[in-house]
Amino acid sequence: MFKSPLFGRKKTTTRPFADFYNDWSTTLATTLLPQLRRALSSFPVSPAVLCTHVDAVYNHFHAYYTALDQAAAADVAQCLYPDWRNSLEKPFLWLGDLHPYLFTNLLRSFLEDQESSQDENDDFGYDVASARESLYTSWHVAAAWRSPSRALTARVDQIACGLRLMVPALAARARHAQAKLVRNVGAEWGRKEGVLKAAVAEAMATEMEELVGVVVDANRLRRSVLADVLSVTSVYQAALFLEAVAQFLVGFRDEKLLREFDKCERLSLNYAN
Repeated sequence: MFKSPLFGRKKTTTRPFADFYNDWSTTLATTLLPQLRRALSSFPVSPAVLCTHVDAVYNHFHAYYTALDQAAAADVAQCLYPDWRNSLEKPFLWLGDLHPYLFTNLLRSFLEDQESSQDENDDFGYDVASARESLYTSWHVAAAWRSPSRALTARVDQIACGLRLMVPALAARARHAQAKLVRNVGAEWGRKEGVLKAAVAEAMATEMEELVGVVVDANRLRRSVLADVLSVTSVYQAALFLEAVAQFLVGFRDEKLLREFDKCERLSLNYAN
């Protein structure tokens, strides 16, 4: 929609965000995630070393969202309509990147797994799986998500409550900006070419800036969720959480999984036709 000369923003000499994203993902997959896992699997686990790797992964995400803000300011269309994202990623996107609910859902999965484990322990009286796990894993890592504190569960509920307020508001802003853009451009469409181009450019400038603001605010929300999670978790909990988030993203680049997904998608389309 925004890629024709009429709707395009001024060209910049900045690096294409797709290139940055490829390098960022490679660094996450080949350097930061393996280092974090080695720190988690070491015996004994050094809290100081683990904290260093947690900070490295978190700062990597922070740098990513800063770069995404800059990419949106340069050309918001490449964030909202990213043809450089693969077919596995696109279903999970919301206003330019992962939906923030994914972070809280992943966090809740740790809490719910521990509740399920506790129920099984109550039934059988002995946690065989945990005993086996402890033989190969530091106790602090193995027990990181057992019996989470009330402060942690309360904070998770607060984060989720905040998202339920912010997500619809941001989505409404995006819809309003797009609808206003279409309405304003449509109102000018019958004018002469020179006047039309100037009028459309003015309408585009106003609404594109609003869309940039929406993407930046969505990124701020994602950053806030990550920061809030790390502020209320222990270094062991934070490490396991960030490992799971990183693995989720790395999974998007799995060529075998991507081929299988594309194959299923083609079969579904053929069946529908």
